Amino acid sequence: MRSLLLRSLALLVVSAAVAFGQSTAPSAEKARHWSFQKVVRPQVPSVRDNDRVRSPVDAFVLAKLEERGLTFSPEADKTALIRRVSFDLIGLPPSPEEVTAFVTSTSATAYEELLDRLLASQHFGERWGRHWLDAAGYADVMSTDNDAGIIHPLENRWMYRDYVVRSLNEDKPFAKFLTEQIAGDELVEWRSAATYSPEIREHLIATGFLRASSDDTFAPELNVPATRYAVWQRTGEILANNVLGLTLNCAKCHDHKYEPLTQRDYYQFLALLQPAFNPDRWLNPTQRQLPAVSATEKAEIERHNTELDRQAAELRKQIAERRANYEPKLFATKLTTLPEAIRTDTQAAIATAADKRNEVQKYLAEKFGAALTVKPEEVTAALSEADKVTTAEWEKQAAKHLGRKKSWQHWQVTYDGPVSPTKLLKRGNHETPGEEVAPGFLAVLSHATALDDSKSTGITSGRRLALARWLTDRDSPAAHLAVRVQVNRMWQHLFGKGLVETADNLGVAGARPTHPELLEWLTAEFLDNGGHRKPLLKQIMTSRVYRQSSTAAPNQAVASELDPDNRLLWRMRLRRLESEIVRDAVLAVSGKLDSTFGGVPIPVEPRPDGTFVISDKNLPTTTSPWRRSLYLLARRNYHPTILSVFDQPNLTTNCTGRESSAVVLQSLTMLNDRFVIEHAEHLAARVSAAAGSDVTKQIDLAFRITLGRPARESERANCEAAFARIAKEDSVANALTQLCHTLLNTSEFLYVP
Repeated sequence: MRSLLLRSLALLVVSAAVAFGQSTAPSAEKARHWSFQKVVRPQVPSVRDNDRVRSPVDAFVLAKLEERGLTFSPEADKTALIRRVSFDLIGLPPSPEEVTAFVTSTSATAYEELLDRLLASQHFGERWGRHWLDAAGYADVMSTDNDAGIIHPLENRWMYRDYVVRSLNEDKPFAKFLTEQIAGDELVEWRSAATYSPEIREHLIATGFLRASSDDTFAPELNVPATRYAVWQRTGEILANNVLGLTLNCAKCHDHKYEPLTQRDYYQFLALLQPAFNPDRWLNPTQRQLPAVSATEKAEIERHNTELDRQAAELRKQIAERRANYEPKLFATKLTTLPEAIRTDTQAAIATAADKRNEVQKYLAEKFGAALTVKPEEVTAALSEADKVTTAEWEKQAAKHLGRKKSWQHWQVTYDGPVSPTKLLKRGNHETPGEEVAPGFLAVLSHATALDDSKSTGITSGRRLALARWLTDRDSPAAHLAVRVQVNRMWQHLFGKGLVETADNLGVAGARPTHPELLEWLTAEFLDNGGHRKPLLKQIMTSRVYRQSSTAAPNQAVASELDPDNRLLWRMRLRRLESEIVRDAVLAVSGKLDSTFGGVPIPVEPRPDGTFVISDKNLPTTTSPWRRSLYLLARRNYHPTILSVFDQPNLTTNCTGRESSAVVLQSLTMLNDRFVIEHAEHLAARVSAAAGSDVTKQIDLAFRITLGRPARESERANCEAAFARIAKEDSVANALTQLCHTLLNTSEFLYVP
């Protein structure tokens, strides 16, 4: 009884500590959780059916299957395989020519060569850049984006998006990629640089990573402490969730209920970002943006502009003086229209300053002032021909001077400002600050949690660089967790679910990995290859487990009963295309896709009927509406309808895994949306131009372009019958358009095989 009472009292003490925001020590049991430990490469298991093993990846998966009496499904056919790898690596369907070349190839290395070609494509960075941008919470707008008709874009925000795409195309090592984004400004001497080199530019733009949080402090009424603290806190929480797969936000008000994360951990971690996002010395988004020229260049531009302003002002002064010579005569002429008796008094009244006039002068000025005022156009009309030529030339020269003025753009970057103490906020309330905390790391992932920056000199504190080192140092448990998170998400993007299904939570409260040894082995591979994504992706995609059929499975009834969720991967999961890929695939098969890389986002706008479409105003080129969806203006809550109905995520913070729904609005959109109908017409025109008037050839080519395969005999017969019926009522051209529209509406078009 006594021990029970003591335990109850201990629980009350802990509960009280949590309620009042005091930190308690994390559970030792939680701290021993698998994800908080360093990676140890496991031994590849031996399996009975070794003939089915193409790589160590297969051995880990097959070992689990054999424990349940299961095995792999047959390999997918070549048509399905090339569509799968094309969508997974570049987010676009293969062309009929690419499908034919792969399907008919007898080379033993054809599949590996296909992977190499797709991994080298510029579209790889666009496809996999989207995954990173989701997890980072990227948007082109600064606000919480709560009004469909009001857009608050960030100038040149898109440069960070293009940095990500370029980096992934280059297969930049993960440690370098992450370090540049967290502390790129601390890696280069940009403040004292006479001009920004390509390296400085790259490193500064990379830090746009930390500018992902919505920030409404640009509005004076919202630039208040509560909003400032919220932006600072969201920035740290998004970073922890993206890179470490932890729900750090739960520790803002008290020690985390499930993870070994204390409230002190939370504020020590946020203190690492405090010099750049200081709530006490806040910079709103427009104040925070950095001129895209060095201080030296900016001073030179200002000197240049000042001189041009001076020259233009001098010319306009001469113009004013030349014109002023005409005003007395014009005024005198106007004065003669008044009775002679009041001319002198009226002239004196107008010449007298308004605050010096007597009552009579006030009356005269009010009565006749407007009529006697010499207007600019009257002076212009009175100018002599010679003066007209002279003043016009001076005005032309002045305009030419002003036209030579230079300006600069701005970049959305992160850099340090003044440092002030970081306080632990009781119950997470900025109005009740507690004790001061030093900047530091999460205790469960570090040997030394506090960062001693007392000796820091200069404007840059070095805190974010220390954070980046902690997250990438091979000897740091945090780096091992960060790499696990990335490997798990790579698996998720290829298989629909991660080895840990909770991709945003690899902590104690997250799901257990279905194949823990495989996750550790892949993580060790990623670490050993220097953090390069492409070799790891190729290794996974050459495996038997990836190349399985998504439909045909041996003993499917038994497998479905033993493992209904296919967690053991006895077949490939059938996955629907993500929202952007649906739109991009429509553009690709219609032949209208504009593959231009990067640049200013294409604007979108709401329509009165409630739909969102690409704006037709101020477009750079006529094909801009047909660019990849990655390059459309990225809003948080309002997306083009074709994307929204296919589950484009709303980015209140960030998104580490897309959801996939099946709702009737998707079918209605594919049937009735103007974009889909227009591109069905473009597809029909493409087919007609290539296949001629032969209906059988048209049907066959339409299938090859949209689905990657020829029409089956039954499909061809049905289509020919439909063609004949529609042609009687309308035309063969309309029949072809309807066929193309139908193919775009098939599940086969919308799903990864």
